[in-house]
Amino acid sequence: MSSTTVRKAIIPAAGLGTRVRAIAGDLPKELLTVAAKPLIVHAIESLAASGVRQIAVVISSAKESIRQFLLGEPPEYLAPLLDTHLRVLLRACEFSFFVQPSPGGLADAVSLCRDFIGDEPFALVMPDNIMLDGLPVVSQMIPFFSREPQDMVGAIRLQPEEASRFGNVGILETEAIPGENHRLLRVSHFSDKTGDPLSVPAGTSVLKNFGGSIFLPHFFDYIEQCRSQAEGELDDVSVIQAIIREKGLLAVVLGGNGFDVGSPAGYWAANLHLESK
Repeated sequence: MSSTTVRKAIIPAAGLGTRVRAIAGDLPKELLTVAAKPLIVHAIESLAASGVRQIAVVISSAKESIRQFLLGEPPEYLAPLLDTHLRVLLRACEFSFFVQPSPGGLADAVSLCRDFIGDEPFALVMPDNIMLDGLPVVSQMIPFFSREPQDMVGAIRLQPEEASRFGNVGILETEAIPGENHRLLRVSHFSDKTGDPLSVPAGTSVLKNFGGSIFLPHFFDYIEQCRSQAEGELDDVSVIQAIIREKGLLAVVLGGNGFDVGSPAGYWAANLHLESK
């Protein structure tokens, strides 16, 4: 198997979903709908359209309904969402499920999939980041990865009026790459998560990590390296920062309208955007 071929993906779906609990109630965030489709279905459709059909889904013990839904055996209250088209899509994918025993952070969740990934590159897709009006995130990234097989993240450019719909983690500082167009950049800094809302000064814009990433299998080594230094949950930020320092990281500037639907503002903005079309 070529090291530039992306066949496998990880979808983290074990989080508590506290930001949208007022909307989702007891429903797992990943089963909230946008355009009449659960968020996790948007992620799976985007992967399948990118030729990636071996998918690891990380859930918690409280989210067995996600496993049931993706295996075509949903609880009765979710059955109306599982139409014929979706059943065909799900049957075309090969799912492996991993249970994160307790909230341990995104990188901890990803670490459960090490044996599943093996020595291949993989896509990491966030189900609460959806791209509308554009090619799927991974489809946009794969041509760049095929040419430059390095760790890379998706990114979107945010204007001041869009800032309130997004979290503040993963703001990128980048450098141009000689001979490349403006869509492929080298990342020099990846911001930490803070308690402050994201703010973009008037007349400026920021580049933010969004949607998905493609990582080489050494990502798992960096998880373990960072685990020994972590206090509390093991997030992916420290892992990505270590990769920037030691290996280098690229960013693909994505086309389309991106929405962080893991926040109430982003969730309603995505639905309003669709209603306005």
